[in-house]
Amino acid sequence: MSDGESREPRRRFLRIAGTGPVLVFAGCLGDEEDGDTGEERPADWCLDQLEGSVPEVERNAVSTDGIERKDESELLSKEDAAYQCGPQEGQLCGNCTFYIDDKNGDGIGACTEVEGMIRSVDWCGIWAAREKAPQE
Repeated sequence: MSDGESREPRRRFLRIAGTGPVLVFAGCLGDEEDGDTGEERPADWCLDQLEGSVPEVERNAVSTDGIERKDESELLSKEDAAYQCGPQEGQLCGNCTFYIDDKNGDGIGACTEVEGMIRSVDWCGIWAAREKAPQE
């Protein structure tokens, strides 16, 4: 095993482990805009924020791992992808290989596999770990 190969699992672990404290801290922050009133929310509470079409700059972008976005007719609906508002056991769209980061400054990105706008803090059933670390 080459030196570069032995470092990759360690690097992957450090990237994943580094997101834990961020997620815990982010979970402690709530604001009224997101409807955080201490009451349990329905799984689809955020979907009204994601109405509308994906901006062209994100429709034509690639994910962090370089995956091109599928043609609109091939994208899964949020329902078919089991999209939910909020992370699932540390997995969230923002650390998924299919996520296209926000490109127009509205704080919402897109996905190469799922239709519509996608929040980085949500999750769906096709989640897959990123191969590359996000660039600063």
